[in-house]
Amino acid sequence: MIRKINSRHWIANISLILISGGMLAGCANDSVDDLVSYVADIRETRKGSVKPLPSMDKEEGFRYQASDQRDPFLSINGLQQLQEQRKNSDIHPDSKREREALESYQLDTLRMVGSLQKSGKLLALVQSPDGVVYQVRKNNYLGHNHGRVMKLSRDRIELVEIMPDGMGGWMERLAQISLKD
Repeated sequence: MIRKINSRHWIANISLILISGGMLAGCANDSVDDLVSYVADIRETRKGSVKPLPSMDKEEGFRYQASDQRDPFLSINGLQQLQEQRKNSDIHPDSKREREALESYQLDTLRMVGSLQKSGKLLALVQSPDGVVYQVRKNNYLGHNHGRVMKLSRDRIELVEIMPDGMGGWMERLAQISLKD
């Protein structure tokens, strides 16, 4: 069945749409001249001034070159005792010893990743920064500072490093690497 559309009803709907569109178009104002002038007025009234920065004199650098002189924080008696201890000390790295693979890495870049028992002896598994895993035994060396493994446990490697003391001698320092979960 075909329905007849009432022409009056259709004309009324079209007229309503056209009138609404015309009213909405009349609300739009493309001119923003009043807004631009308002912003310009605000900018004119709110001008501030900034004082110029004072001129800076160029300072010459200073290089501290008193490494051959006495430490100012040590008393003369303390310095004499320290020099005496250093003379009597036999702490020094073995320069004739062949360096091991893990001595080419900083100690803090090495990771303990596990441990195992082999022939009744405990071994630690240490991973280098490049991902290679090494077996470490007691008396092996690790790190740049001549660190010798003193004690192994399932979750820790304890070692003694021989480091420069900053005054021409050597000193020992305890260090450890723990198993990371």
